[in-house]
Amino acid sequence: RPGYEVTKSRDPATRQRCLTFYLHYPEVDDPSAVQPRHRFMSAYEQRVESPPDGRYQYLLVACDPYETVAFKVPAEPIDRGEGQFVTNWDREERRFTLRFSYLDPKGEGGAAGAMEVG
Repeated sequence: RPGYEVTKSRDPATRQRCLTFYLHYPEVDDPSAVQPRHRFMSAYEQRVESPPDGRYQYLLVACDPYETVAFKVPAEPIDRGEGQFVTNWDREERRFTLRFSYLDPKGEGGAAGAMEVG
């Protein structure tokens, strides 16, 4: 399993809630030949928790030779606008970073939603 760190924050300009995931893959032999992949999976696709909780979705991150890791995050609309959904694979450090912001349809502040790691 890769090492990871997750931070919750707010975008200073838009006040949108943000989640940033840092995953470290030190055992990747040739980082130029590997690119970590990610996808979101709905609570209804997964088979671990029963019954599924539609308030959450799962962020999956995979990178050979490591097992896929899943992060349980709120199932709210994600802002995929420019600069709001960013990924980066630092081959030298063998570190994958994924950062996204939630859309804030009401323009309100508030605490970032709950998040579980699995």
